[in-house]
Amino acid sequence: MTRRLVLMLAISAAVVGFGAVANYLLNPYGVWQSRLIDPVFRKPKDEHVALPYLIQSAATHTLLVGSSRIVLGMRIDEIAGDDVLNGGVRAATIPQSCAIIRAALKNRHFTRVVWGVDFFAFNQIWNSDDREFDRRLEGGLGSWVEDTLLSLTALDDGWADVKRAIRGRAKLPVTATRIVPWPEETICENFEAMRNLGLAVTPAPEIERQLSDDVPGYLNYHLSADFLELFRRTVEEARRGGVRVILFVPPMSEYELELIRQSGQWPVFQDWKRTLATIAPLWDFSGYNRIARSDQFFMHVMHYKTAVGESVLRLLIGEPPPSCDGIARAIAESAIRLDSANAASALAAKEDTGHSARSDGSRYAQLAAAALERQRERTVKAGSPR
Repeated sequence: MTRRLVLMLAISAAVVGFGAVANYLLNPYGVWQSRLIDPVFRKPKDEHVALPYLIQSAATHTLLVGSSRIVLGMRIDEIAGDDVLNGGVRAATIPQSCAIIRAALKNRHFTRVVWGVDFFAFNQIWNSDDREFDRRLEGGLGSWVEDTLLSLTALDDGWADVKRAIRGRAKLPVTATRIVPWPEETICENFEAMRNLGLAVTPAPEIERQLSDDVPGYLNYHLSADFLELFRRTVEEARRGGVRVILFVPPMSEYELELIRQSGQWPVFQDWKRTLATIAPLWDFSGYNRIARSDQFFMHVMHYKTAVGESVLRLLIGEPPPSCDGIARAIAESAIRLDSANAASALAAKEDTGHSARSDGSRYAQLAAAALERQRERTVKAGSPR
């Protein structure tokens, strides 16, 4: 029995050792020195695992922060590419985004943060805990070894990288091979390739389902003063650390804007933007504008296409958007610069334009109304006695 036990322990140690060596060599999260697999073939399945370690180790200068609008709309398959790291997290909370920035401040390479700030994230109930994610952000050798060397998830990601490498660079999407932000010609080519995909060709029942199930609820929205204060402290901390913070409210489809308006949250939405402007200047791409009314710019009700996100990113860092397909004109007509001095007047002028643009009889309003009714019915059923 003793020999069997020793043999079992030896086999287990060999298997664990083999997995650790394989993870080191494949290096799916790019945190070790191994370059056996070209980084262009990396594509971690879950940013909650890879992102914390890349924040601590990447030699990039620009950090993108925000929700799935950043993850998908400014997508970088390997998360860190060229001189930009996509620190977006699906369903990100304000505490999560602030923790990401605080962790990035420990990495002296970062000099710029581009933060896509979402109205829904300031809802006081939007505060789910992810202790594993927090643990990874805190760092420490134990976490690094466990998640990057001794993890089956890392091994699975590494094997997926191997298969992509076998297929070759020619099979990779533009989100893996292009510099960030994308050059103008890449944006135009990608937008043309995606023309017949996305929201513009999505059937009405599916749009209603997305509005009802996928967009965070606005019916019971309560703006959190604590989240606003945490946001303010984080922006100030980054600036004291010598990091330039670029804030923007991402483009939103008119469907989602109608959810906000018909939920009775429009005045809160406007007040929220005015409050943000007192904390720091920001770009506002939301509202009843040319982007919101152009379904061709969106993949889903909540998510703009990557070509649009890259165009926005170019504007934010001082480069011109591409002129193809009316993208530059749409962005120029939709974006407004808000600060503490002009926020009230700029938003009032935008509100006047929005009144003339929206219509209670539009498909946007009708589908949003149907989705809200579904949400109300679910709320009633959930609260009714069994």
